[in-house]
Amino acid sequence: MTEVLPAAESDSGTAPRASSNIRHLCRMELAGGGQIVIDRNYAYVGHQHRPQGTTILDISDPRKPKILSTLTPNHPWSHSHKARVVGDLMVVNSEFERGPGSRREEYPDGGFRIYNIKDRTNPKLVSFVKTHGKGVHRFDMDENYAYISTEMKGFVGNILVIYDIRNPSKPVEVSRWSMERQNVASGDEPHPKRAEHRLHHAMRCGTEMYAGCWMSGISIIDVSDIKKPRTLSRYEYDPPCPEPTHTFLKVPHPIGGKCIAVSTEEERSYRGADAGKPHAPLRTWDVTDPTQPKLLTSYYLPESATPYPAGKVRFGTHQLREKVDEDNLLYVTWFAGGLRVIDIGDPANPEERGYFIPKPGDGVAAPLTNDVFKDDRGLLWVTDKERGLDVIEYK
Repeated sequence: MTEVLPAAESDSGTAPRASSNIRHLCRMELAGGGQIVIDRNYAYVGHQHRPQGTTILDISDPRKPKILSTLTPNHPWSHSHKARVVGDLMVVNSEFERGPGSRREEYPDGGFRIYNIKDRTNPKLVSFVKTHGKGVHRFDMDENYAYISTEMKGFVGNILVIYDIRNPSKPVEVSRWSMERQNVASGDEPHPKRAEHRLHHAMRCGTEMYAGCWMSGISIIDVSDIKKPRTLSRYEYDPPCPEPTHTFLKVPHPIGGKCIAVSTEEERSYRGADAGKPHAPLRTWDVTDPTQPKLLTSYYLPESATPYPAGKVRFGTHQLREKVDEDNLLYVTWFAGGLRVIDIGDPANPEERGYFIPKPGDGVAAPLTNDVFKDDRGLLWVTDKERGLDVIEYK
């Protein structure tokens, strides 16, 4: 395998492509990944589709990752496509996935599981927390708390539920946060968007959480009192944004004397009424006043950035590396557009510094670049929603 890949405009079939400052170290034909996280010399991949669950890899040699263990979902209707790790604990979600024979109204396994992974070859289940309905989607986590996006009884659409996990064998619910018109059990009039009006997930930064709220924009939440989360601000697009907001992330350091946040949307598989409109973008925000977030710019990748037919395949953004270093580089996945390295040193004028477009999985019309993680060596690990794990280096 050559480390130097051809550029996107070259005629090389379904081969991977990249800018000249990218080295391609490895391709592993792993089942499609929903999320990848890395801790030291280990990678944890939550797989997008059942019956695959979670794979733990030894990545001490990035050219030859080794599978140490695999977990499968505990119910045939579950997928477990998200994972996070702190020390020797791993948390994975359990969520209903549509498929032959599955019946959401009878689904019994929605929630999350905590594993002891001190022995990466043999993870041990510590506890299962049952939530409600279709269960848990994406979430954040630290040494003390898990910040879970889940359905809960009496609410329409996912809300934020914070659990104390300091005793992982007995997680304790600490508090909840929801948007207006979600708590129908308490008398809220249901939102006209129904479950499209929901939390995707919220990321903690200090005493604030930054929440992507799917078809209802973004929110910033004050968690200085962890028992009483309160809304600092809500921002909804006017006119409504055609694609749902996926991730909203605060940059942990100021840029140009201002507090900055970034967000991605998730281009859906079937655009429907969105067809012909701009594809899901990367956005930058001024959140110096968290009660009044200000949209700085929306960065749209042109369809010409991919050799695949962007009007016929899933193309727009999905996810970004959920950490921004002092170099102000973002690593953002566009499905058929691959991984893009974006410089936000001037947040109102993002500039691309490099790109990597992986080969699609066998039988798939185009890549579905899904998630990315940067390890301690500076290597980037890139998953595809259908198939494939690529290891690259950006120089």
